[in-house]
Amino acid sequence: MTVETRGNLAERLRAALRIPHGTGGDLAMTAALRAQHPADIAEAIETLARPEALAVFNWIDNARAAEVLDELDPELTGYILDNAPPGRIADLLDRLPMDDAAEVIAEASPEQQETLLADLSARAPEDAEEVRELLAYEENTAGRLMTDKFVRLSGGLTVEQAFEAIRHADPDVETLTDLYVVEPQPGGAERLVGVLSLRELVRARPNQTISQIMTREPITVSVDTDQEELARLISKYDFLALPVLDRNSMLAGIITVDDVVDVLVEEQTEDVLKLGAVTATETPYLSTGVVTNVRNRFSWLLLLFVASMGTGAVSRQFEGSIEKVAALSTFIPLLIGTGGNAGAQAVMTVTRALALGEVRFSDWLRVLWRELRTGLALGAIVAVAGFLFVSLIWHEGARLGLVIGFSLIAIVIWANIVGALLPLAAKRLGLDPAVMSAPFITTLVDATGLLMYFLIASALLPEI
Repeated sequence: MTVETRGNLAERLRAALRIPHGTGGDLAMTAALRAQHPADIAEAIETLARPEALAVFNWIDNARAAEVLDELDPELTGYILDNAPPGRIADLLDRLPMDDAAEVIAEASPEQQETLLADLSARAPEDAEEVRELLAYEENTAGRLMTDKFVRLSGGLTVEQAFEAIRHADPDVETLTDLYVVEPQPGGAERLVGVLSLRELVRARPNQTISQIMTREPITVSVDTDQEELARLISKYDFLALPVLDRNSMLAGIITVDDVVDVLVEEQTEDVLKLGAVTATETPYLSTGVVTNVRNRFSWLLLLFVASMGTGAVSRQFEGSIEKVAALSTFIPLLIGTGGNAGAQAVMTVTRALALGEVRFSDWLRVLWRELRTGLALGAIVAVAGFLFVSLIWHEGARLGLVIGFSLIAIVIWANIVGALLPLAAKRLGLDPAVMSAPFITTLVDATGLLMYFLIASALLPEI
């Protein structure tokens, strides 16, 4: 398959759509789509107008269209589900792994979900039932992402018999890298007793039994485990798949690494946007309307605007001091900018440590002590630079230089403490630590840092 830039492919598709039917447009569309990977097609049509995207989607053969549907952003997926022939959608869903089919159906309205499930049930009743079971789990949990298409082995099989079982396994299994050893339970449930890799199986002697070479008590997750925790575990242990247990501790399915990669991209995008005080959206930037952009940013911007009023209130309170020593106002941007930057560094560092499981709320004293020392060291460094800058370069005198120096030390220490503890507090309260975004920290530190500055100035400059 060829790899073509999104812009080039999108332009070729637009050009093919402009050619009237029967006068070469069919050939142009076929040529544009020939040998294109479904992911590249999805990326290209996301930049098209909705009717154009639907026209291209309807042109694609069903085998590739199923994969394209799985790759599209939720908004475009919903549009196609609303406008494509229902019979075709059922065929496409039947071609997808059931965890991917469930993800697609989840983008439809509740009424349409029932219609799609009914159409799928008429074609493949077992698949429709599996999708219903997946949709019963909370969004962004292991239950939504898992699949039951994996290789099951009995512990009593020999290695030679296991290879024979693998050769006759369901062709739709998600992976052969990891093999799961189960014991049947009453009611059709299965208890996970071990796991082994295909590499271990290949290296074992033919007469060894699976129970002799399997790893007992493997690492597992629950159907209710959050997808971010899944990603962390798979990354930590370098797994290619992870078994999922139901609420009765029976084996329910597995999560494969390809699903986790999608989770990592989604979670990283969401955290980055939150750190910038923007509500996360799965829609690509160029496909997001202005109204949506305004809605995603307005609430945060208004909140930060109101919070910034605290800075103005502090400045107004010390108007008299500024009038007596006009140079005080000159260095306000320097001080609050440094404090905001220090706070942003701290909040991003601690938020990342929380996401990776490197710190917990119970570590708050250790985090506080570390950031206190870090803030003191950083504050001292910039304080020396600030003192020299003000007293020697600007020739404002040593006293004002000392005011700036001591203010920088106090503000940087305070910014580090606030930037470190707020994400921990958010985690403790069950909130997303990324909500404690860099702009929010900056705004908070601005007002409090300005207050520190004027108080230090009042103490060191008797004339104010």
